Amino acid sequence: MENKKIELLNQLLEAEKAGVVTLDFFQKAYPDVELPLDLIKSDESWSTNGLIESVKREGGVPSKNTGDFADKVKAQEGLSNRLSLLNKGQSWVVRKIDDLFQMELHEETRSFLTQMKKKHIENIQTCQDFLDRQ
Repeated sequence: MENKKIELLNQLLEAEKAGVVTLDFFQKAYPDVELPLDLIKSDESWSTNGLIESVKREGGVPSKNTGDFADKVKAQEGLSNRLSLLNKGQSWVVRKIDDLFQMELHEETRSFLTQMKKKHIENIQTCQDFLDRQ
């Protein structure tokens, strides 16, 4: 189970690094969009740093890789499709955190993941509210 836990934490780490790249893309491609892209990007960076610490705390070695999510988002046509995919990615992260909650975790790791999940749910809602206004 230990290897599975580290594997899941590293999958999340790679995904969050990709999230930072994705939000950087959104900021450059849509500088005037009525979304708090800087806040969402900041949350992704915060999550990346917290996951690095969590992997170490749980006895693993943090992955140096970055997921390919940004390329998938860029391949979509238009802002709405790209934001919808971003929300799917954010929802995937929430599900993976729920998977981790089924495992034995250091108290600090569990607390961090709880905050990370909350931030992701809030960002999903922010993007969904924007999409609903389109």
